[in-house]
Amino acid sequence: MHDLAVMLNEILKDTSAFELLSDYGLRMYVPKGIIVQSADAKQKASRYNATIGVALENGSAMYIPAMKAQFADTMQASEIFPYAPMGGVAALRKQWKDDMYFKNPLLKGKTTSLPVVAGGLTHCLSLVCSLFLEIGGDVVLPDMYWENYNLILDEQRQANKILFPIFSGDGFNVKGLDQAIASADDTVMVILNFPNNPTGYTPTDKESDEIIAVLKKHAEKGKKIALVTDDAYFGLFFDDVPCHQSLFAKACDLHENILAIKCDAATKEEMVWGFRVAFITYGGKGLSEGQLDALVQKTMGALRGNLSSCTMPGQQILLKAMADPSHHKDKEAGVKKIGERYFALKKALEKHKDETCLKALPFNSGYFMSFWCQCNAEELRNYLLDVYQTGIIRSDEHHIRLAFSSVDVCNIEPLVDTVYKAASEMV
Repeated sequence: MHDLAVMLNEILKDTSAFELLSDYGLRMYVPKGIIVQSADAKQKASRYNATIGVALENGSAMYIPAMKAQFADTMQASEIFPYAPMGGVAALRKQWKDDMYFKNPLLKGKTTSLPVVAGGLTHCLSLVCSLFLEIGGDVVLPDMYWENYNLILDEQRQANKILFPIFSGDGFNVKGLDQAIASADDTVMVILNFPNNPTGYTPTDKESDEIIAVLKKHAEKGKKIALVTDDAYFGLFFDDVPCHQSLFAKACDLHENILAIKCDAATKEEMVWGFRVAFITYGGKGLSEGQLDALVQKTMGALRGNLSSCTMPGQQILLKAMADPSHHKDKEAGVKKIGERYFALKKALEKHKDETCLKALPFNSGYFMSFWCQCNAEELRNYLLDVYQTGIIRSDEHHIRLAFSSVDVCNIEPLVDTVYKAASEMV
């Protein structure tokens, strides 16, 4: 049980509330991770704030004009106030599927389910794990991952996490993934998040093919694999280095022993962080449309049992905006702005490449990049806040994360210089 949960239980001890808590209730706590650290940064990071995974411009959230335009008086009451259908607005589900096929040409000719609408990426992962991961079951994932995974995997499912180092040299650790799957039970969940949070890394085309080969090898040996692709940051590619298609597109008809599950969201792809509209899509070799629909029905049942249905206005606005003729052009302009920060960051890091107090981990996409730091990461985070009014995220004892998505391009170089200066002063 996590130390924070133990502390809360101690506070509640000798009360009827404590006696009434379920096992899950006893295990629950609020992690002192990204949300708490971001709150610290709001208080103290008056110069640079590279903590939160949102795309900001001049301190305000970026947006696609076609999306904002829907907030005029053009929406009907019937598109705002009623309950949304349990699995989501049918037209939006079809639109998202069509868009998914457009963005992933490898899906052409392949059969996948109609996406189910969920209340954000966290909700997607929670539903999928409740359906496909037994309590105490094995789950394979890289050692650098989004902190929300802990609440789902550790506290909800009490899973046996089998971690492997995400990097081998300057690239993805395919061999580590292979060994981790080999050590797991005959039924295993594999979660792969690309572009990765917190590292901002996506495998290259070659690495992507190697990952697929590893999955197929183990499936051929008899392992049953639930492959979950966490595609929260999909589409945030700024050059030709990373693979531009989801692993789901390559795995959804790979082998009868592999169920591919795509979790993605409008959150980052459409720059609508507060909408909480996400999607779950299934694919598997040999699965008929009827069988895929059965999986959809089970997912809708799980959704009904905890959230019932998702936001109606958010879905309707998203649907209307995606149909706007200017949508794709405006979206590309937003991605380009984040890309300018990415290239500025690459350039800023070059002049510090020989310094040993920090080591930049590989990154090629998404919102983030991470450093290994010679000093204690939490001490560096607090030092940056108190002395330099600069906010970053501490991932673990020796890693920090920078969200370049939330820093204007003119501030990227001074941000990097400040982080290196502070780290050198702490060695």
